[in-house]
Amino acid sequence: MLTACPASHSTGGIHRARRGSAAGKELPTLTEVNGDVSGYRERLFKFVESQSVELSFSERIAPAKGLSHGGKITLLAGMQPAEEFSTLVHEIAHEMLHRGDRRTLTTKQVRETEAEAVAFVVCQSVGLQNGTASQDYIQLWHGDANLLRESLEAVQQTAAVILGGIARGIAPEPAALAAAA
Repeated sequence: MLTACPASHSTGGIHRARRGSAAGKELPTLTEVNGDVSGYRERLFKFVESQSVELSFSERIAPAKGLSHGGKITLLAGMQPAEEFSTLVHEIAHEMLHRGDRRTLTTKQVRETEAEAVAFVVCQSVGLQNGTASQDYIQLWHGDANLLRESLEAVQQTAAVILGGIARGIAPEPAALAAAA
């Protein structure tokens, strides 16, 4: 069962719970991402498709904004374009980094920190304003500077592949994908 509880990653990655409760605890409301994603949004959709990942939208995943579950990403319907873009980058980062063998070698804390760090890098690169959204989310998962340092290579490679894909509007070479995994 997929829930809004951030600890339920065994059935899928949950990005940025908006508000609500899980296990009787109120979930925090996180800062929104703002800016113009003109052109990049459609390229990101094409990139996701090129990765053989199915993308769908649903209101039923609320309060979560996004779910990644092995070859399928579901985004919350009706988000603002910049928030949708950031959430989709977070979820495709999960698909690229945390499927297969690497998933069993990392903790939930590492996976969420890495995916959000990738989203931060990509969003900043296309001119979006994250405010404290990424910092808030990483802190929610108890990520810190040491964890980010340890994950830096994976984050940089994955962000570079996504940025390369959306800059050209085409899929990266298979060798680039293998390097990111």
